[in-house]
Formats: sequence, structure tokens, C-alpha cells
Amino acid sequence: MGFSVLKCSRKIPFAYVALSDNNVQHLEDILTGWQIDKQNLVRYCLTMLNGELNLHVSMERNSILCDCVNYNIYILMSGWQSLPRYWRPVNCTLVDPVTKKSSSIIGNAEDLSLFVCELTERCPAGCICFRRPANATLHVYCSHKNITVLPLELPELPDNHTKYKLDFSNNQLLRRLEHRDYFVKTAILDVSDCSVDDVGDWEEIAKIPEVILSGNKITLLPRSCLSINTTGKLNLASNLWDCSCDNKWMSDCFSFIADRLTQKVLCHSPSRLSGKNIIQISDEEFCVDPTSEAASKAVRRALTISMSSVSSVIIVLLSIGVILYRMRVKLYTRWKIHPFDRDECLGEDMGYDVFLSCSTADNLAHGNGIRQQLEQRGYRVCYPPRDFLAGAPINENIYNAIVCSKRTVCLLSENFIDR
Repeated sequence: MGFSVLKCSRKIPFAYVALSDNNVQHLEDILTGWQIDKQNLVRYCLTMLNGELNLHVSMERNSILCDCVNYNIYILMSGWQSLPRYWRPVNCTLVDPVTKKSSSIIGNAEDLSLFVCELTERCPAGCICFRRPANATLHVYCSHKNITVLPLELPELPDNHTKYKLDFSNNQLLRRLEHRDYFVKTAILDVSDCSVDDVGDWEEIAKIPEVILSGNKITLLPRSCLSINTTGKLNLASNLWDCSCDNKWMSDCFSFIADRLTQKVLCHSPSRLSGKNIIQISDEEFCVDPTSEAASKAVRRALTISMSSVSSVIIVLLSIGVILYRMRVKLYTRWKIHPFDRDECLGEDMGYDVFLSCSTADNLAHGNGIRQQLEQRGYRVCYPPRDFLAGAPINENIYNAIVCSKRTVCLLSENFIDR
């Protein structure tokens, strides 16, 4: 300890440091302890003098991590191919943030793209966030997490060059893409195989360099699609595109962005256009069914035959109805059918089943006999000579009898009519 960069300027080798078979995880810890920055490491300590280096360090078989901290050291040393074996990048352990599987890589220039560092601060619950410094991306992996809305915040980007790579695929409860501030800093947005049926702002989504929206429930593009400046890649396949006549304008929209589409966009409905490429469907095919003319002729023939049959049936039914109507009294008498003998006042508590109205001249001769027959059959009869309130006006007695009885039966005789 106490090593100084200035001592690296000696013209003879200064130090031989053997750190093999330890548990060092970050090479930068050594430089921090010795107060050496990365640039001076190359400028002084790794400069060849008389065929020798000022500093010899052996790091084999340590627990070096293939992460963002070591990335800068490895990328610095990978450019110095003339370095001796003991100063060239040593093996490091890579831990995949998604699968959590570890593997050992050499850490040369070809492997630097694999270096990652996992992030936890502001990472959405249940998701996995990590940064890849080699391609300047910050990955947010939320696939198969049952999210219902897009997260409001994400881990902060380390610099202006780094962009988000967002994976929200396979979330069946996610139905709407709402505005998020981080979209402007996103390089890839994957929302495939969800249940999205509403894209809040197509213009905002179209500005993202790569968008994957396949396998959702989108049926329409916005009518402003021809004015949206789409510069990135779009995958809109396997959605529920509605190719009805009213939506034929979508063909122009998809033709306008055809060079941005990574897969063909096929109609879902109507059934006659299902599976056809929207771009290749003409305006006439959108609105005219090729089989419609033949179908119309068949329908007209069927209607003609049906109308003839229906007319014959109607004539027969009318004839039977007329015959039955003329014979109704005989049928009612012979078979004792009483089609009007039904209680339309079910559940209504009324005093009488029937008000028997007849002339006073007919009371004893006929009215009283009818009353007896009705009451013998269990009916409650309001009979004026017996049930009218004595001393009350006749019109009041008649009114009360009518409203308190389920039916009113009038014995139409000459006396009743004269009365």
C-alpha cells in the first residue's frame, strides 16, 4: 500500500504483485487503493521500458465480475494487445440477470457486450432491471409479471447516450398504452402478446425506434395515421384488425408505413377477408363481397318460394279461422269451452266475482235463478235486491257494485232495455 503513480516513472521494474487465487471482484478497487486513475495506469505503469513494465500484476483465478464497474477497465486493457499475459484481461464471471445463471468469459473485446449490472432502485416491483454499458442500454424486463398498467417510473439513465429497452410482453391484464415520460428515451418497446386494445398516443409510440405490438387486440389505426411521422420499426401483426368497408382507409395508412413494418398485417374480420394482407386489398374488395351477387340471386329465389308457401298457409289459416268464428257458439256449447272465463285480477282482493245487473221486473222471473246457479258453483254474486245498500242513491250502489266485482253481467231483456 502507499504505491504512487510517480514511482511508475522509474526506468526499472518497480513492483511484482501476485494476487492470484483470491476473492477480488473489481479491478478498480486495486487502482483506488493505490490512488491510480485509469489513464495514468496506461500512461505510466503499463508503459514498456526496456522491454519491461513498471508494474507486474497477476490476477488469475479471482472472483472478478463481468459487470459495469469492471467494464471500463476491461475495455481499456483490451486495446493493449502488447501487454504481457499477466496484465491482459483475465476471466470474469457473468451472471445473467434474468435466468441467474453464471458463466465464465475471457473478457476480451468480443465479450464486452455481455457485461451487465443489475439495478434495484426504482425498478418496478416484480421486474428485473439491468444495464449493458457496451450497447448503452438499460433493460427493464417485466415479461409475464401480470402487470395491468405501465410503471410510472424506471431506474435513472446514467447518461444521455443510454436508452431504455423495455419488455412488457405476455401480460394479459395490460389493455392500454398510456403516455409515459420515459418513452422519449426508449430504444425498444416490446408489448407483444398482451390484451392492448387502446394505444393512447400513436404519434408518441411511432417515434420510438422499435415497437413490438404483435399479438394484441388492436382493431383500428387512428385516422391521422397518414400524418404521423413513423421512422422506426413496427410489428403490428396478429391483432384483431377490422377490415370492414368503413375502415378501408387503413389500407392507405399501412401502405404509407409499409417499409417500417417488420411483419405482414392481416385482416381479422370480416370472415371473407380474414387472413388477407391489408395492403393488398383493393377498395372494391373492402366493400363488395365477390359472392354477394350470386348470393343475392339465391336469396331472391328463396324469398319467392317462401312467400308463395307463406301465402298458401295464411289463406288456409284464415279460412279455418272464419269457419271457427262462425261456429264459435256451437263449439262453446258442445265442448263447454269458455275462452273468456279467466281471472285477469289474480291476487286482487275483490268483494264479488260477479255483479249481476238486471231489471227489477226480471229479478224473480230470471235474475234470481241465474244468481242461484252461480252461487251453487262457488261464485260470489253481488245481487242488487239483496246486496244494494238501502237508502243509498242507486248510481252509488251501481258504482260500488261494479268496482268491487271482478265482472259485471247484464241480463239483457226488454225490461232492461226499456229501463
